[in-house]
Amino acid sequence: MRKTSILAVCALLIGACGTDAEEEPTTRSSATSTPIESAGPFGDATSSSAPAPSGTTESDDPVATEEPLTLLVVGLDADSGSQRADVTMLVRIDGDREHLTAMSIPRDTWVEIPGHGENKINAAYAFGEEELLSQTVSDLYSAEIDHVMAVDFEAFTELSSILGPIEVETADGVVTLEGEEALSFVRERKSLPAGDFDRVRRQQAYLAGVSQSLREAGPVELAQLAELAGEYIEVDGRSGISAQALLLSLLDDAAGTEQVFFSAPHAGTGWSEDGQSIVLVDAEETQQIAEAYESDTVAEWVDESQAETLDSRPVN
Repeated sequence: MRKTSILAVCALLIGACGTDAEEEPTTRSSATSTPIESAGPFGDATSSSAPAPSGTTESDDPVATEEPLTLLVVGLDADSGSQRADVTMLVRIDGDREHLTAMSIPRDTWVEIPGHGENKINAAYAFGEEELLSQTVSDLYSAEIDHVMAVDFEAFTELSSILGPIEVETADGVVTLEGEEALSFVRERKSLPAGDFDRVRRQQAYLAGVSQSLREAGPVELAQLAELAGEYIEVDGRSGISAQALLLSLLDDAAGTEQVFFSAPHAGTGWSEDGQSIVLVDAEETQQIAEAYESDTVAEWVDESQAETLDSRPVN
């Protein structure tokens, strides 16, 4: 549980990070999330296991004996009045179960949403909830998504209360956060030099602090955390005990992995034709990361590219 809880906490935190209410898009689709009976989202039967390869290899690299596992984590701020996804993160556990990468996707990324034309990526949730957002992300990054976690941000203050003050490394030194202070830390963007880009890095830094606190947590805290997850997280449309059971099954795949947080490649900011401030897609870099998802080499791509990771520069 100590090794695997960070993914659940990742889901809890992501639900806490959005703040700014946005108007809903002018149209809504009728697409809805359907609870699954098997492992895949929206009723699609999938499996995270594959037969072990026959023969041998002379390489010293681990041989992947399972299929990679990809999760889309969506944070929703119900109190804001917005139906858009406040935070979107693509989590990949590779086939050799040695690396977990979590890619934060800027919510203002300007993309093609199937059936709705160009819009900010967070509008896909308003048009078609988890199913359409999942399709939009999958189309952009060539990542076959196995599961979707939807999280209510209200879990955040409870999380910091359970684990106690969280220490976070910043450019100004170590800060100690709990309750409303922690919530304000991960939600702030207007006062930060790089705005929403810096806010994403704050979210990642907080997760690193939470990971440390989890290593020091006892059975009581971990039990409270599991209860919190069952209350505030939906996995593939399931909540409550069903969500807990499926979530624990997913978390087992993350045990012992090396975890890296990074931001999706982009080409800076710009303006849409109708005057919206948007994040521009870097076509070349996005194609490269898409190929990495297809070949299950995301961790290698992060190491070899100029991707901005949590360790790239100090957190503002």
